[in-house]
Amino acid sequence: MLREAHAALGWAMHKGDLAANLLSKPADILYLILDMIPQGIVMVDSAYRTLAFNRPMFDIFRLPPGTFHIGMDFRDVLRVWARYTGQTDEMLKRAIDELDIREPFLFEFPQDIRGEPRWCLLTHTPLSGGGFVRTFTDITERKRLEHELERLSQVDSLTGAMTRRAFDRRLVEEIERARRFGHPLTLLVADLDHFKHVNDTRGHHAGDVALRGFVAVCRRELRKYDLVGRLGGEEFALLLPDTGIDVAVVTAERLRETVAQAPIDPSVPGSPFHITVSIGVAQLRASDDASTLVQRADQALYAAKTAGRNGVRREAGEISSAAPR
Repeated sequence: MLREAHAALGWAMHKGDLAANLLSKPADILYLILDMIPQGIVMVDSAYRTLAFNRPMFDIFRLPPGTFHIGMDFRDVLRVWARYTGQTDEMLKRAIDELDIREPFLFEFPQDIRGEPRWCLLTHTPLSGGGFVRTFTDITERKRLEHELERLSQVDSLTGAMTRRAFDRRLVEEIERARRFGHPLTLLVADLDHFKHVNDTRGHHAGDVALRGFVAVCRRELRKYDLVGRLGGEEFALLLPDTGIDVAVVTAERLRETVAQAPIDPSVPGSPFHITVSIGVAQLRASDDASTLVQRADQALYAAKTAGRNGVRREAGEISSAAPR
């Protein structure tokens, strides 16, 4: 705010006669500064009367000129604001109830400004003699960046699968949901076979295409609400809600067959190749937490790889796989 004040004064001084006129009227300088500040500012007394506000109060909410005025009950101002920014009755009631809070607070809220989603930061500062000052700052760009960072933290940039962190969080949530409703939940841990050999002999670009191809196959073969996460490198986790282990083994076998048959084409002449995958399957038990469920699926995966790869193993030990290769 201090920078804006200095800028306003500098501009006024640069204008010569105008500067002299402004300096003879300190109130005009104050109004100039307040109107140049990008935040909307409003002062309200203990009887909810609007004592002062600046032009950005109209700009930030894109309100028509004259929408509200000095002396207007600020609760009516809020009703106008709610109508122009698409707020619910619940949000309006909360906004009015919070006028009497005697402690400073911050609050971020979404808006609909003429069909455009926007975000605003409210600061509420009570005055010692009653009433308060509020500022309103448009934080839409900041929220957009926050949402983009959150999205990037949840989605693996190479394959489009969930990141390990995001998958682990959803795994805990799905375990709780399965227990709450008494539904089965099965975890598949999959590892692309001999993946280092692919990178070493065909290059990392071909390896990247293979990873993306595997996730694409998973998307086609699994249901929309099944989860696909990349645990790291060439290892993936597939979570099947509302699915018992027998059905999950059938699904894993179908996935294994589809992967083995699908050609990987890195768009280099004469370079299409095939990959295979090993899969371990484990179903949630009463004593499980996320780590023990993952551990059992990992053990089943290790058994599948030990048995010759390109196979599916369930935690109980039975094998459902193609001939070892």
